[in-house]
Amino acid sequence: MPSRVPSPSLSEQFYCNDSSSISSMSSRRHRYDHSSMSSRSSTSQDWSRPSFSFPLPPSQPPSSSRGRGLRSKPSKSTLTKTLSPPQPTIRSRTASFGKPRHHATPVVPAHDEIAFPVAYEDAWGSRYESADGRTDLDRARIFITRFISMSSNPWVNAELRDVITNRELCRTVAHVAWAVMHRVFGNRHADFGVTPLVQAMRFILIKANIPAEVDVCEKARQVVDFFFDPTLHRNLEPLPCEELVVYKYPVGRLRVCIVGGGPTGLASAISLAEKGGGMIEVHVWERRWVRDERTGEVGYPPNARRRDQVVTLQDSVTDLLTPKSFQALFAGRPERVWPGSANIQIRKVEDRFLKRCQDGDLRGLIHLHAEGVTREELKNGKCGDFHVLLGTDGAASWVRRDYFRGYEKERGRSYALGLAFDRGSVGGLPWSQPLNMFLTLGQTRYLLNASDHDGKGYLNMQLTEDEWHKMVGVDGEPVHFGSPGCFRREDGSIPEGFTENRVFKPSEHRDSSLWKSIEDGLKLFGFKESEVINVVRIPIVVQAVREGVQQLPLEDSRFVRRPHALVAVAGDAAMTVHFWPGRGLNSGIKAGIAFGDELVHALNRGEFAGLPLSSMKHYNDFILKLQDREHDKRSIPILNQSGTPETLDWLLKQASSVPDNVAIDWLVGAMTQIADRLEQREDWYFKPEINVEAQIRIVLRQMHSLTLREMAVSFPWPTREMAGAEVLPCRSAKSEPPETSKKAEQKWLQQLWGIISKEPSAERRPRLPGSASGGSSGRFEAPRFTVPTLRSKSPSPKLRNGGFVDEKQRPPMPMGHPLMAQQGMGLGSSSGSPPGSLRRCNASKRVGSISSLPVPSEFGAVEAGAMGGRQRSVSVNTGAQGQEARSDGGLTRLMSVKRQPNQTMLCEAMALALFGVGE
Repeated sequence: MPSRVPSPSLSEQFYCNDSSSISSMSSRRHRYDHSSMSSRSSTSQDWSRPSFSFPLPPSQPPSSSRGRGLRSKPSKSTLTKTLSPPQPTIRSRTASFGKPRHHATPVVPAHDEIAFPVAYEDAWGSRYESADGRTDLDRARIFITRFISMSSNPWVNAELRDVITNRELCRTVAHVAWAVMHRVFGNRHADFGVTPLVQAMRFILIKANIPAEVDVCEKARQVVDFFFDPTLHRNLEPLPCEELVVYKYPVGRLRVCIVGGGPTGLASAISLAEKGGGMIEVHVWERRWVRDERTGEVGYPPNARRRDQVVTLQDSVTDLLTPKSFQALFAGRPERVWPGSANIQIRKVEDRFLKRCQDGDLRGLIHLHAEGVTREELKNGKCGDFHVLLGTDGAASWVRRDYFRGYEKERGRSYALGLAFDRGSVGGLPWSQPLNMFLTLGQTRYLLNASDHDGKGYLNMQLTEDEWHKMVGVDGEPVHFGSPGCFRREDGSIPEGFTENRVFKPSEHRDSSLWKSIEDGLKLFGFKESEVINVVRIPIVVQAVREGVQQLPLEDSRFVRRPHALVAVAGDAAMTVHFWPGRGLNSGIKAGIAFGDELVHALNRGEFAGLPLSSMKHYNDFILKLQDREHDKRSIPILNQSGTPETLDWLLKQASSVPDNVAIDWLVGAMTQIADRLEQREDWYFKPEINVEAQIRIVLRQMHSLTLREMAVSFPWPTREMAGAEVLPCRSAKSEPPETSKKAEQKWLQQLWGIISKEPSAERRPRLPGSASGGSSGRFEAPRFTVPTLRSKSPSPKLRNGGFVDEKQRPPMPMGHPLMAQQGMGLGSSSGSPPGSLRRCNASKRVGSISSLPVPSEFGAVEAGAMGGRQRSVSVNTGAQGQEARSDGGLTRLMSVKRQPNQTMLCEAMALALFGVGE
């Protein structure tokens, strides 16, 4: 066989110290593995990246101090840096041939480590570390020269040689790396893999300690972000089969582009910046902003149309914020209204989160752009480079429309109007916040969310299809957020900022039924017509995407500096909800915090290497879990009850058959029982209201008879169906101290024992946490204890119209008597219930004649707990308390199924199950 000229090992080549030795050695035969490289972005030339295997370095004489010394400490050139130098560790791997030098087992670097052959460490020039006097720049030039000698690509070699010989390009190590980044790589990675040139440049940057200079040198920041891109793989595959020198991987910044600067977008940016530890750079684009040329700060122009709605932020959500962000959100003054929550105007959330983004500790991490972005502009490079695109651009999101084509069909639709009001110098609200809550929860026709701090807020009213089409100005154009309507002043003039065409048309026809409903809505909460600043119609569409994360299409990735990017959605762009339960902004902030949590978690674990969809799997799971909670447990119960235009229209048509006294007693009973229940909660913020029933009756007395009946048939809020564990980002959720949890558990057990000993009946026994019918617990559900509150029963009520003080005084009623229908809904009493009381109905006992109402099998029966039933909370006295009852039939069951019953059946159900209809 012919003799083979041995190839020089990597160590032999890197131990040469002058160019003549390099030239002579490069003439010897070499063996390489070649891989194709993509063309530079500036040219169409194809070129190949050199790739080679790393043989073992040559053995050294025992007297040599080179090997042992180098393996025990880093080179002097590294130790003499003023900044903390990187500290390598030496690990051995088994070669594919022969025996390992030190009998070491194979070692695979961790996800946050980068490994080089120990020959790299030796070749950096440490052989003469005490006498050669070379700088890091000198060593980098020699290192690249040696790389050139091993590369077979003439174009790459020519570019590298020109860089290291050009004095302008070769002023510092950072300048050398910057020139290589642009001239050789074209400032773009063709794939997520690692090439020898990338690995060689990484070693140079680490040895010169360039990652420590990113805060003072812009070029250092750019080259570190490029060569240590978090989406690139850390090491060559396969690893060299020899001793390795291992360093901590100095991860470059991950760039996130956020389209939409509303509360969700700002919460996402803050979450990323606070948790990213400087490793994440966020760019937020919003067309409503303007930049102050004097200060450079971003804000809203004075004449901008802002969202005046007041929303309720749950404590479980705001507790996820950092102390600085919580303080910024509420300015140290949260307004407690609903239990476990605080009210705040949306525009204040936007203003305060926007200010927080520009705080000193977040400067340089969050970049605000006072302009919008379209898909075409994104494709043309307006947003520059990014790894992840997050769409938080609202319910009409173009990000969702263009990038999430598997977009789910809407699950339900509702219509509403919104009256924005501002009480100005008067301030505050006409009624107390507790009374406003009782009036709101006792029906679902009207909804008030307002702030008692400044007297601003929104009054909403659910609309039928016919009413929706009447929400227009005098010019016939619909009134909406982009072009709201207005009311005339008392003197007939038009408010400032509006034209004659924008006058709300129904306000010009005071005898119309729609105007009377609006007028009564204002009376219900004590507002004057002059305090309304605009009126809009609001479509409520319950819908969501099937997946929360996708891969950005390749045609939109031309300006992305790697093969592709990811795109995600949050807030209304990911899911829209029925705002009656008030969870839209809560869901958006939770999604923004979860996005920051999961992105940082994946980044810290190196899961972004290759930028797979699986790197954001946990965020996608959270979005789907949140959709299930907010849609199935909150929005759908409202839609099933009275939210859809068709259902609301049918209910309002039946309202004319309801006697006035029954409608009033129904509303007063529901509201007073709600008051009794809420005021006994441990997290109730207010003092108990005095004479609640009297206050409610005074308020209702001002309203039209038909409006009262319409409110009655809309039913109280289905709070039972909407109850359950919150879905929270578990990485930010704060666990309760063990002592607090233990005390709550002991108290719960004591109260449970009290209930069991007094009421041994299984039908009335409360369910234990974790039972089959309870809420499911999952990865994102907040663990909590449900502590039942024991309350004394309120005094026995008196039925005001045709009722009796005592059950014994009631004579037997013939079948078909109006009070038989009332008894079916709890107006009468059985099983010891106080007469005239309408129960919250969460038990399973059948009461009265409603249980015998036949339900056709074609509609199906809804099992207890599956849809939560349609239990109604009604009472005719203050705080009526007694046995709870639930009807398994009638309208309650019919309204729980998706198919629309026929008119006859619904009429019979209403007549028998809800109200007493006179003969």
